[in-house]
Amino acid sequence: MKKIILILFLAFVTMQGYTQVKKCAVISVFGNRNLSDDPLDTKLYEALLKDSSFNIAGTVNEYEKLVRNEFLDLFPFPFKDKAEVINSDEYKALDSITVYKTYAWEKSKFNWADPLIGADGYLKIAPWLGDAKVIKKAFEVFPDVDAVLIAYIDFNLYDAVGIGGISSKKVYAYANIKVFNSDAKRIFKVKDRSSSKKGVTALGGFVLDPDKLKPMVFDAAEQLFADMKKKFPKKLEKMAKKIDKMAGEDDN
Repeated sequence: MKKIILILFLAFVTMQGYTQVKKCAVISVFGNRNLSDDPLDTKLYEALLKDSSFNIAGTVNEYEKLVRNEFLDLFPFPFKDKAEVINSDEYKALDSITVYKTYAWEKSKFNWADPLIGADGYLKIAPWLGDAKVIKKAFEVFPDVDAVLIAYIDFNLYDAVGIGGISSKKVYAYANIKVFNSDAKRIFKVKDRSSSKKGVTALGGFVLDPDKLKPMVFDAAEQLFADMKKKFPKKLEKMAKKIDKMAGEDDN
């Protein structure tokens, strides 16, 4: 059964935090190929991440276009033109201080390939890994904005059903859109989740045919994008109305 959740976090956003946003810049859009952080899955995911045929670049670019063409106009503030962002030499220079560059992922103890795949032109800025300094630095690169947006898609393998040590695993695809202020504090977050239709057999928790995971990832992404088109506009429009109302109260 397809399970979908859509969570819009507004409680932690202060009225001032929103009303002060006059212009925003999208500074990162990427996808994460790592399906699990479970140590028991190390060998499986190491094999997947080293598999050059497991390429989600097309999916990531489709996600970026969906966010840009369908959702940015629903925010109650304008966005800096994409070309101005990705063609900036100062923006490109931020890549050297991202976590994945300074950590030297390819030389890590796992010797895996970098699991993050950036959308065309965009850097891979991962806020959950400690890229706050990169977010803060982006405001120096683009002094005309007072908020930045990071959007990413990631995936997770989960047990759909199971009995007696045999289970059917499916893939969740997650869409994440986050807006940060100049202190690298998150002021807005929207997240959606959709599941792949088909599953793969696992014995004792281990997937018997890893090659079947790749089409499941793309299937989950398709389900996610279709769901986003249905659910996101209403949620973002509702958010915009709340912000406008708060701004009006602030003026009074």
